Amino acid sequence: MTSRERIRKAINHEEPDRVPIDCNSVVSQIHEKAYENLLDYLGMQDEIRIVCPTQRIAGLSEEVYDLLGVDTRYIYANAPSSWKYEERSDGSWVDEFGTGLKRCGLYCDISEPVLANATLEDVKRYQFPDPGDPARFEGLREKAKDLYENTQYALVGGLQLAIYYFAWVLRGIRQFTEDIILNKPLADYIMDKLVDWNIEMLDGYLSEVGDYIEYQWFADDWGVQDGPFISPEMFRETMAPRFKKIISFIKSKTKAKFCMHTCGATYWMMDDLLEMGVDIVHPVQANAKGNEDAARLKRDYGDKLVFHGNTNNQGVFHKSIEEVTADALYRIRHLAPGGGYIFSGGHNIQVNMPPENILALFDTAKEYGVYPIDTKRIDKKLKELSEIKPVINEEIII
Repeated sequence: MTSRERIRKAINHEEPDRVPIDCNSVVSQIHEKAYENLLDYLGMQDEIRIVCPTQRIAGLSEEVYDLLGVDTRYIYANAPSSWKYEERSDGSWVDEFGTGLKRCGLYCDISEPVLANATLEDVKRYQFPDPGDPARFEGLREKAKDLYENTQYALVGGLQLAIYYFAWVLRGIRQFTEDIILNKPLADYIMDKLVDWNIEMLDGYLSEVGDYIEYQWFADDWGVQDGPFISPEMFRETMAPRFKKIISFIKSKTKAKFCMHTCGATYWMMDDLLEMGVDIVHPVQANAKGNEDAARLKRDYGDKLVFHGNTNNQGVFHKSIEEVTADALYRIRHLAPGGGYIFSGGHNIQVNMPPENILALFDTAKEYGVYPIDTKRIDKKLKELSEIKPVINEEIII
């Protein structure tokens, strides 16, 4: 079975030959330092290509993708003609919105939101970057067509879009969260503007690659470790209708499924995701409140939503090979039967995950993710590892 067939089966809640594997989006890939460590361990060389400067995520070589068994290849848009990534000597840079970011350890944080002190009138005068700039989409059709016709990989729409996160970029996370309550006209204007901005960019992007992708990726964060970022009622009032509009547009342009990335606790919003039109949810953060019990997730929503990830980055990946193996087995044991599961990290693989653990994670998926899932064999292996169990609700590792 090809990678494309494998993904198609899984996202349609059917059993492929083995669990499909992803390690390719900007929230399920590998930090540049962890990738350097992996290359050193393998005795391989590759030029480090940063695909997300904010998180310092590296694009992997085809050789490494194949070694890990990765079934996906993402089609990313280009930078607009009006902007270029340029890092200053102090590690700071300015994004296409005009917001300043700065290196803070291993990552970059928003340091100077472009509209931090703006009034509603200021925001209305603000000139958003051109979402329909042809430079963003130049060559994408040719690239997607070539990969579709000349490889067996499942192609994914990797266009990086958001509403809530981009509002943080413009105003700052604390300020915009306060705006939703204290300055509703301004918050509504920004969110509505971002809906239109997202849709215009999606229109240009999907016109080029929509015929070739299996699912379209979208990322926003609506959960924290122990609950929602904003109240469920506020989410349903402010975010859900706007996302439903975007998802409806996407599905009018392509037959591809829709994958929603949102960190943190998400069990509370599973019904909302379904109402919005979400097909696939990532990462279902393993030790966030409500997401700990993979069996319950599968029982309650496994026939309606495809789960992508759920492995325990926070509590396990930095520990022993045995613990990493046990965690991967636990996810496969409960989420893979019947299809509807894509194996991946619960977020990007971080610097503190040893190379041998990275290999163990994906080797476990390849060995034990074969259909039909042999739960007795997995249970036997877990029993052998009985002193090393999947870590649930452990203290967060920073």
